[in-house]
Amino acid sequence: MATTIVRSAAPLIILSCFTAGCSHPAEDGFFNGRDLTGWSSTSRYWSVEDGAIVGRSTTDVPRNDFLWSDMEFGDFYLCVDVKLSPDDRNAGVQFRSRRVNDHGQARGYQADVGSAVWGKLYHEHGRGKLDWNDRGLEAVNRGHWNQYEILAVGHHIWLALNGELCVALNDPDGEVAGRVAFQIHSGLPQTVRYRVRRLVLDPPLKLGPLNEEQLMAALKDGPSAAPQGRQED
Repeated sequence: MATTIVRSAAPLIILSCFTAGCSHPAEDGFFNGRDLTGWSSTSRYWSVEDGAIVGRSTTDVPRNDFLWSDMEFGDFYLCVDVKLSPDDRNAGVQFRSRRVNDHGQARGYQADVGSAVWGKLYHEHGRGKLDWNDRGLEAVNRGHWNQYEILAVGHHIWLALNGELCVALNDPDGEVAGRVAFQIHSGLPQTVRYRVRRLVLDPPLKLGPLNEEQLMAALKDGPSAAPQGRQED
């Protein structure tokens, strides 16, 4: 299926079935809450259960696997709940990303998920660790649902976990558009669940109680483009 490139002159709000009083029609091109229309993968790990996207394997996962949205966009706000079982596994939310091979592997930003990496910003198949602070480790609700908020405007990236601002990065070397993908990580049997709550294209600079002035004041400069740290298979 061809990628859908979304542009809008005013903020476009796409709400999931978990937000009270809203609808999420399939023609919006993101998640409809019922099936994987508008998404694609090279594996059979992925399904929809109780309105959540589920990546599940009862055997070892040979390589990182991704479920890709068909939509491509630039500036956005995304709110998604994530639950990992067992909690010592690893997963992630790719954004502003692209496929790099026939296995559907990803290159681009990742809001990391896992026992020691919650709330960290990684660059899959690229520059590695971009912001590796431990603020998310204090905010995570281990073994339960955790709310990730991703705000990407221009070269500025903000991540919040359960309402706690974990990343505020000015990254002039980074991608400014791409696709969202959900990851099930290589390794032991595991289940990861993603509940899409809200997507806003061309959003205002606001994240929870933080306004534009506060978000800009929190920014720090990102690393150079040289590869560093952990690299994914």
